This record gives sequence, C-alpha cells and structure tokens, in this order.
Amino acid sequence: MKLFQLNYNRPGPGVRKDAPPQKPFIRFFAVLGRKFFDLIKLNLLFMIPVTAACVLAWLLTLVPQVADTYITYLPFVFVSPFVAGLTIVTRNYAREEHAFIFSDFKDCVKENWKAFLINGFVYYAVMFIIGFAVRYYSSMLGKSQVNFILMVVCISILVIFISAQYYVPVMIVTFDLNLKQIYTNSLMFAIIGLWRNLLLTAVFALIAYGFYLMQSTLLTIIIG
Repeated sequence: MKLFQLNYNRPGPGVRKDAPPQKPFIRFFAVLGRKFFDLIKLNLLFMIPVTAACVLAWLLTLVPQVADTYITYLPFVFVSPFVAGLTIVTRNYAREEHAFIFSDFKDCVKENWKAFLINGFVYYAVMFIIGFAVRYYSSMLGKSQVNFILMVVCISILVIFISAQYYVPVMIVTFDLNLKQIYTNSLMFAIIGLWRNLLLTAVFALIAYGFYLMQSTLLTIIIG
C-alpha cells in the first residue's frame, strides 16, 4: 500500500546546484522542445501583420507604374514594429524566463514601435541603394575592373549590414540606447563575430532558397 502513501514533502534529487550548465547548442534544442507550441502561437500572432503586408504588396503589383519597382516591398516596412513583440518573447525564452505571448507582444510593440519603424525604413533604404548599386556595377563589369571592385565592396557592406541587423532588435528591447548607439554597437558585433554571422546568413539563405523551391514546385503542380 506504500504506493498510495507517497510522501510528497520528501525532497527529491531535483537539479543539482553545482550541475554544469548545458552547452548552448544543447540548450537551444531543450528550450525549443519546451516552447515549441508557444512559438507556433507566437508566429501565428506575427503572421497577422505579415499577411496584411503581403496583401498590400500584391495590390501594388496590380498598379503598372510600380509593379516592377521596390515600392511593392514598402508595405513590409510597416511590419517592423511588430518585430518588437516577436523579439521580446523569443528573448525571454532564450533567457529561460517567462513571457505572456499576447500581452508582452502588445506592450513591447507599443513601447518600441517608433525605433523599429525607423530601423525598418533604414533597412529598406539600404537594401534599395545597395541593390541598385550591385545591379549597376555588375552590368558594367566588362568595361572596367574598377566596377568589379566596387561591386564587391557593395556586397561586403550589405553582408555586414545584414549581420548587424541580427543584433539591432534585441538591443532595442533590452537596452535604453538611442538608435545611433545601437547601430554602432551592432556593427561592432557584426565585425567581431563576422564568421559566425556569415555562417548564419548562409543558413538563412539556404532556408529561404528551400522555401522558394517548394513554392515553385507547388505552383507547378497546381498550375500544370
């Protein structure tokens, strides 16, 4: 009968205080496993503004004057404030701290929307300028070797800028700094951790390319 007379007040082994911390790689998957369904809820919440931006971008493609221009990507700039909510919840999960998905998401968007929106416009402007420059210099490669050097410089600036963006959102929601200080620190981290950031960028590019192939395959199956 001892099975039904368990002493729940007796201390168990629990987690040893002197237990070594898990390695980041192992801890990542441990947190991912615990928060998997919460992350699905968080992404569904984030998909609301993303879907709205996709609809607006699609409507802009129906306007002949702007269909093939960067203006069609402009609606995605207005998704930037909602990245604040996505960042605060995932940051707390990474710290293994509690987070209320909806309320923390909403409060962080309300507190940081301006900084994130400005960063969204900066990102849009940089991508537009460097994208235009890379296309221009690549079309002029046959005329001078200088154009090749300038194209490589533009691509290098783009890679460093994208790497800096890995740090900007977390800094905005975590520290009381202005955007100039945040950009300075983010660029420093981007350069210091250049190889790690390059690897991360390559992984993201492969994932994006994989989704592109999946989309193309699905469209071929549906249409053809």
